[in-house]
Amino acid sequence: MNSPIRYQFLIDGDVSDHMNVTFPDMKVASTAGGYTSLHGPAADYIAMRSIMARLDSLGLTIAELRKLPD
Repeated sequence: MNSPIRYQFLIDGDVSDHMNVTFPDMKVASTAGGYTSLHGPAADYIAMRSIMARLDSLGLTIAELRKLPD
Protein backbone atom coordinates (compact mmCIF):
# COMPACT_ATOMS: atom_id res chain seq x y z
CA MET A 1 0.00 0.00 0.00
CA ASN A 2 1.33 3.42 -0.95
CA SER A 3 1.65 6.17 1.62
CA PRO A 4 -0.44 9.32 1.13
CA ILE A 5 0.99 12.13 -0.97
CA ARG A 6 1.13 15.55 0.67
CA TYR A 7 -0.20 18.53 -1.28
CA GLN A 8 -0.47 22.25 -0.72
CA PHE A 9 -3.29 24.24 -2.29
CA LEU A 10 -2.91 28.02 -2.35
CA ILE A 11 -6.38 29.53 -2.44
CA ASP A 12 -7.06 33.11 -3.45
CA GLY A 13 -8.33 35.08 -0.45
CA ASP A 14 -8.53 34.64 3.30
CA VAL A 15 -10.88 31.71 3.86
CA SER A 16 -9.15 29.93 6.75
CA ASP A 17 -12.19 29.68 9.07
CA HIS A 18 -14.25 28.07 6.33
CA MET A 19 -11.48 25.61 5.41
CA ASN A 20 -11.04 24.32 8.98
CA VAL A 21 -14.61 23.05 8.96
CA THR A 22 -14.69 21.78 5.38
CA PHE A 23 -11.29 20.02 5.43
CA PRO A 24 -10.72 18.89 9.04
CA ASP A 25 -7.86 16.53 8.11
CA MET A 26 -5.81 19.27 6.49
CA LYS A 27 -3.91 22.22 7.95
CA VAL A 28 -5.00 25.74 7.09
CA ALA A 29 -2.95 28.93 7.32
CA SER A 30 -3.20 32.46 5.99
CA THR A 31 -0.17 33.48 3.94
CA ALA A 32 1.34 36.74 2.82
CA GLY A 33 -0.22 38.14 -0.30
CA GLY A 34 -3.83 37.37 0.64
CA TYR A 35 -3.82 33.61 0.10
CA THR A 36 -4.92 30.71 2.26
CA SER A 37 -2.71 27.62 2.37
CA LEU A 38 -4.49 24.28 2.66
CA HIS A 39 -2.03 21.42 3.04
CA GLY A 40 -1.99 17.81 4.06
CA PRO A 41 -2.20 14.26 2.79
CA ALA A 42 -4.29 12.83 -0.02
CA ALA A 43 -4.47 9.06 -0.35
CA ASP A 44 -3.95 9.15 -4.12
CA TYR A 45 -4.51 11.17 -7.29
CA ILE A 46 -8.28 10.65 -7.12
CA ALA A 47 -8.40 12.01 -3.56
CA MET A 48 -6.41 15.07 -4.64
CA ARG A 49 -8.84 15.67 -7.51
CA SER A 50 -11.73 15.31 -5.05
CA ILE A 51 -10.26 18.10 -2.91
CA MET A 52 -9.95 20.26 -6.01
CA ALA A 53 -13.58 19.53 -6.94
CA ARG A 54 -14.77 20.48 -3.44
CA LEU A 55 -12.82 23.76 -3.59
CA ASP A 56 -14.37 24.47 -6.99
CA SER A 57 -17.88 23.68 -5.75
CA LEU A 58 -17.33 26.23 -2.96
CA GLY A 59 -16.49 28.85 -5.60
CA LEU A 60 -12.87 29.15 -4.45
CA THR A 61 -10.00 29.87 -6.79
CA ILE A 62 -6.89 27.68 -6.59
CA ALA A 63 -3.95 29.95 -7.34
CA GLU A 64 -1.34 27.21 -7.04
CA LEU A 65 -1.05 23.49 -6.32
CA ARG A 66 2.17 21.91 -5.05
CA LYS A 67 3.17 18.35 -4.32
CA LEU A 68 5.14 18.53 -1.07
CA PRO A 69 8.24 16.45 -0.37
CA ASP A 70 7.88 13.39 1.84
